[in-house]
Amino acid sequence: MAKGSISALLVTLCLTWPAANALAADERMAVTLNEEQKTFVLGHMRDMLEALTDTQQLLLEGKREELRQRIANLQSSEQANRPKGLGQQIPPAFRAMAQSMRPHWQAIQNPDLSEEEVRQHAVDLMRVCNACHRTFSIQ
Repeated sequence: MAKGSISALLVTLCLTWPAANALAADERMAVTLNEEQKTFVLGHMRDMLEALTDTQQLLLEGKREELRQRIANLQSSEQANRPKGLGQQIPPAFRAMAQSMRPHWQAIQNPDLSEEEVRQHAVDLMRVCNACHRTFSIQ
């Protein structure tokens, strides 16, 4: 095979391999929800990501009371807007993952924790987020 052909083959493989992998079967656990539930769950995930971003910003600014209120608002909104029947619809593994986040959100609100401890809880929350997205597929 000519040198140019090998280079062309390598370039083609490099360009098509990621696309082929993207088309591979999604092996994550499906969480099948109705439209209202799906909209709520995906929206709440975005809200949590925004709250984590705000956590970092408010810590940088030294605004712990504002941080406490931000997380309290996140939790209040979640409770007020949760669709009926959602708890029965989600698989136990997804529920357990979601419940594992609560102590971290509570800790972030605690004014007695050091900034370092609050940051560690934020990192732990991001790890749960990453694991969730790796494990589950909201459908």
